[in-house]
Amino acid sequence: MKIIFIIAAVILVLVLSIRFFFFKIGDPVNLKVSNSYFHHYRKNIIVFSPMGNWFELGYFESDADVASFEALNEDFGKDKSNVYWKGHKQEVDHATFQIDEQGIIKDKDHVYNIHSKKADVLEVIDGADPKTYQLLDPSIKDYRINKWFKDANAVYYKNKKIKGDAETFRPVNDAIAVDANFVYAIISYRGEGQNMIEVDEVIQKNKRPEGEVHAINETYAQIGNSIVSAFTKDEFELSQFDAITDIKKIDYWTIAVNNILISKGVQYPEIDVNTFETLNNTFSKDKNGVYYNCKKIDAADLSSFEVLSEEYSKDAKNVYYKNAKVVGANPATFKAALEYEVWEDGQSKYKNGKAIVK
Repeated sequence: MKIIFIIAAVILVLVLSIRFFFFKIGDPVNLKVSNSYFHHYRKNIIVFSPMGNWFELGYFESDADVASFEALNEDFGKDKSNVYWKGHKQEVDHATFQIDEQGIIKDKDHVYNIHSKKADVLEVIDGADPKTYQLLDPSIKDYRINKWFKDANAVYYKNKKIKGDAETFRPVNDAIAVDANFVYAIISYRGEGQNMIEVDEVIQKNKRPEGEVHAINETYAQIGNSIVSAFTKDEFELSQFDAITDIKKIDYWTIAVNNILISKGVQYPEIDVNTFETLNNTFSKDKNGVYYNCKKIDAADLSSFEVLSEEYSKDAKNVYYKNAKVVGANPATFKAALEYEVWEDGQSKYKNGKAIVK
């Protein structure tokens, strides 16, 4: 009995010790407004801890005045003298600071961006007028609504000023925007694979063709008798037709206009639209053959063709890398090797479509 009492006492001491030394947060400041601002469990300070999960997401001990501190929303708070974002004091005008009904963060002098290059520091949106800064179009219902803003003088994409007429500018889809005079390409990324970088540019590309503007999908738009795409190799393509009688949506990158296939902005009149079928992101087929990025694999046998990856395929007689034969490879035994980007057929190993010379 004595041993049980001792064990229980030790466990209790351990629990209390862990709670005292490691538990960082106490009661929330105002749980109806924020579940990230708390009073410290032991100290008389304000703590910021995302969703109260201090163990996994960390916490920050703020120097805010405890008596006057109030939470403004999930991440913002203020005391009698300062404004805080994620618990960190911000260089803003305390008296005029506000987060308006559109979620715009501003004071009398500046508009602020939370997607700052500096951690925990609000970034001033260069040139933005706090008196007139607003959503470009509050009627936009989807995810695009919070990407586009305007003030009395300019348009802003992801809080960066761009060219464009503030009165008539509007995004059409993820790739295209227009105003009264021009068509714009929306470029989110450049490069491929590990070299891909986020750029978030909106580039004035072409005088706006005559006619009504309609989104076809997220990459294509119709403007009168023109088809526009910006997610292309050259970041913008405009195809003009005497008249557009039919548009068929095939996938994110591909449409058909007047029975002509357009993939990533390029027309492929030689491909049969009625039998066209995508096999993966790079390979496709129609009644006449198989294609890599819509370039025909001349030697491929349609009846036995099989996709192996984004770059490799095979038929009964050959292995193909993109749209060229892999010389010497045995299709019956060809498979991915354990090494990265290496393939093998039991006799040789291959990388980028060529045998690796030992």
